Amino acid sequence: MTRALHQTLLPVREVQILHLEDDGLDATLVREFLAASGLVFRIERVWTRASFVEALSTGAFDIVLADHQLPDFDGVSALAIARARAPELPFIFVSGAFGEELAVEAMRHGATDYVVKQRLERLPLVVRRALAETAERTERLRAEAALRASEEQFRTLADNIDHFAWMADASGNLYWYNKRWFDYTGTTLDEVRGSGWRRVHHPDHLARVEGEYRRCIVSGESWEDTFPLRGRDGGWRWFLSRARPIRDAHGRIVRWFGTNTDVTAQREAEEALRRLNETLEQRIVAAIVERESMLAKLHEAQRLETIGHLTGGFAHDFNNLLTPIIGNLDLLRRRLPEADRSQRLIASALQGAERAKTMVQRLLAFARRQVLEPRPVDVGRLVEGMADFVGRSLGPQITLAVEAAPDLPAARVDPTQLELAILNLAVNARDAMPDGGTLTVAVDGRTIDRHTDVAHRFGLRHGEFVRIVVTDTGTGMDEATLARAIEPFYSTKGIGKGTGLGLSMVHGLAAQSGGALVLSSTPGAGTRAEIWLPIANEQAEHRETPSHEPVRGRAVTVLLVDDEPLVRATTASMLTDLGHQVIEAGSGAQALDCLGRLVDGAQPDLVITDYLMPAMTGAELAREIRARHPDLPILLATGYASLTGEATPDLPLLAKPFQQAELAATIAQLVAAPHG
Repeated sequence: MTRALHQTLLPVREVQILHLEDDGLDATLVREFLAASGLVFRIERVWTRASFVEALSTGAFDIVLADHQLPDFDGVSALAIARARAPELPFIFVSGAFGEELAVEAMRHGATDYVVKQRLERLPLVVRRALAETAERTERLRAEAALRASEEQFRTLADNIDHFAWMADASGNLYWYNKRWFDYTGTTLDEVRGSGWRRVHHPDHLARVEGEYRRCIVSGESWEDTFPLRGRDGGWRWFLSRARPIRDAHGRIVRWFGTNTDVTAQREAEEALRRLNETLEQRIVAAIVERESMLAKLHEAQRLETIGHLTGGFAHDFNNLLTPIIGNLDLLRRRLPEADRSQRLIASALQGAERAKTMVQRLLAFARRQVLEPRPVDVGRLVEGMADFVGRSLGPQITLAVEAAPDLPAARVDPTQLELAILNLAVNARDAMPDGGTLTVAVDGRTIDRHTDVAHRFGLRHGEFVRIVVTDTGTGMDEATLARAIEPFYSTKGIGKGTGLGLSMVHGLAAQSGGALVLSSTPGAGTRAEIWLPIANEQAEHRETPSHEPVRGRAVTVLLVDDEPLVRATTASMLTDLGHQVIEAGSGAQALDCLGRLVDGAQPDLVITDYLMPAMTGAELAREIRARHPDLPILLATGYASLTGEATPDLPLLAKPFQQAELAATIAQLVAAPHG
């Protein structure tokens, strides 16, 4: 799988943990939290410099967990030792006194992450993510090493065959020769680069050779000719020369690969030698194709990583734009009478805004940057519960069949995102069956072992999986379309009929959940989509359907902090409509000033703050408020996609854009919960 900060697979083997901790009680708590998460591990605890260095020297550990304050040295020193002895080993601080400045300093010195002891429930997620990132980094290094090895193998092969080998660009200008060419001709690369090869050709044959070569360059046909070449000793030998075009995925010629074979003594056996050379050329071309394939995979991994970085900032800006749109439309809808003609226009606008919100979520899903809430899910029950809704989405011309095997184990996945993924597949199937047909959604269990084909093709770990199979009888896809089906923004539905993010979202969800999306299709015979999800160790949880009406609890005073005026004004209107009093601030500094001007011990009942603000982030503001008012509840409302709780482990999150019902429900929970 490509890199992303995503939910990780449970390790197949036992994780070896080195724990640097002098407090036995804290060490026991760490062990209990890791064990409760289902992680299979062996932990070795040390608390002195000497024992830590000795343990590192064994090289037997997968990860280091370290306290910051130790009897004879500190965590930063331990980090320096670990980076010097095992630079690739993940190093996570687990400390009870880890402030912002210390955290920044630790990350600057190479720490992988940090967890405060007051929030040990985050530790399993952080450990799994660190192990996944290390495995991914190792795989990338392996791929790069394999690419270098492939290039070296190609050079070795090319320099040791009994032929001259050369390459030219798409225009026919030569830019590379193997060693045997230079050994024979006595030339240098500068002398023969481009069209300099003419200098070693016999003048009686040069015009014919050059004319035929240029004709093939223009037409794209393979080139073949026989002619004499002058050696470094001035003598002439006959060579059979062939060149064939190398094309990219779109059929465009990107380069030419050629070989020259000495046929001076074997011209009478030209046909036999040609067959031999074709075999050798195929081996060389295969090596080139393998090298280019590995390079393409490496470029694809880098491209996806770049998309992942870009989506965080994109989602923040776009979600800030959507927040006032959705919020104000929601308020208007609730304030106007049901019979008002404007309700239809508002509903249409709100539907469009929600589609934009969904598009951002799908893009984040493809990049594996969405914030998932995985839990044990009874997939069969979930699919059966969706049957009526999916059936209405398909329309009367399409027959829906749902088949769920009995007694299936729970799968670990975000149920909301899984429902969206199944709905995306159903909508795609509907569009592929304009004249009607049958859509089958089946759920079963599968076991993956080292002999299973899907494990090799999609990198699934060995173990137990729940599989959702969505099959339609529609138009299907050809091989070229199928190869690009999961690319973001790629759609075959035509302009205005799709975002091109549906399948990419399903692919991202499956991969981020530790599974895979497997697609197969035949033109005219329909499409089959399989979502593979790892099973959970726990029993499935049953969710209650959330209410879409706002919870109107007791009125409170809210300090609202957001640097975007439109977002702040919309949120304030929502709060006021719920009966709350609102104090507005446009920055962290203004918020602290508001708190400082309150007298006689007065303070708000709740603070709602944006995360990404100039000068002071919402997390930094929260730390300042906690220092002055430790019991004051704080809610982080953010559209920043990459924020998954690491920087604010003890703050509840509300994702932008949100509707009034979501805001009201979150406030009701916070003001009712004890704080301290």
